[in-house]
Amino acid sequence: MPNILDYHRSVTSELDAVKDRIRNLVTHWPTDGEWKEAALRTLLRGRLPSSTLVGRGFIVARDSSSTQIDLLILKPEKPALFRDGELAIVTPDVPRAIAEVKTKVEGQNAWYEVVNKLAAHGLLCKKVANNEPWLGIFVYEGTSAQTGNILDAIHRAYQETGTPINCVTCGYDVFVRYWPMGEYEPGDDPVTDANRQYWRAYDMNRLSPSYFASNLVDAICNVDRKETDYAWFAFPNGKRPHIIAEKQTDVKQRRKKK
Repeated sequence: MPNILDYHRSVTSELDAVKDRIRNLVTHWPTDGEWKEAALRTLLRGRLPSSTLVGRGFIVARDSSSTQIDLLILKPEKPALFRDGELAIVTPDVPRAIAEVKTKVEGQNAWYEVVNKLAAHGLLCKKVANNEPWLGIFVYEGTSAQTGNILDAIHRAYQETGTPINCVTCGYDVFVRYWPMGEYEPGDDPVTDANRQYWRAYDMNRLSPSYFASNLVDAICNVDRKETDYAWFAFPNGKRPHIIAEKQTDVKQRRKKK
């Protein structure tokens, strides 16, 4: 029988192999993180439909533009202002997913800076084009010691902007997922948990990159939960037993701040 768990663990090994292969071949990248961004983009291209445009670039609005975006996935039916290879410059209606890719993030202020930058990209798309792309942060190195900083940063940014970060990977073990109103996982109370919104952090034992990739694929392609989710997610009965922390947001408080 297929060994789905080992398949998902091999995703981490695959990411390491691609990352190291790129680094071994080219020794003069402008920044340490650039070849790690390229490795993640390569991993995602191998899982997303061939029509999906995976690259990096900028978002341009009428009166402003974003800083450079590490991972930019575009809606295939939308035009680009400029595209050359991986580089794309687009209007705010075009992004389907946006992610920040970092080598390491440590400390409350550093996490808030990364999260706030990503939330600003999402808010730009929402304000200008009513577009709400999937938002993620992928950090190659880190441990569960950063869990509190991650949850505090994404909660604070949401309270300030109303823009939720969907998923965070910190190292190969820590995975954070946003659960909006109406969604819950196996083992949750379908009444209580479906009527609140919160972020959960999990210790995934080298499965965090796979869960990041699978959640992104699901957001773009709507994985058939009944027929094929066994292949996309390592734990068939859900990851609830692996929870290490949770942060709930107060919906009423957020509405008052709007």
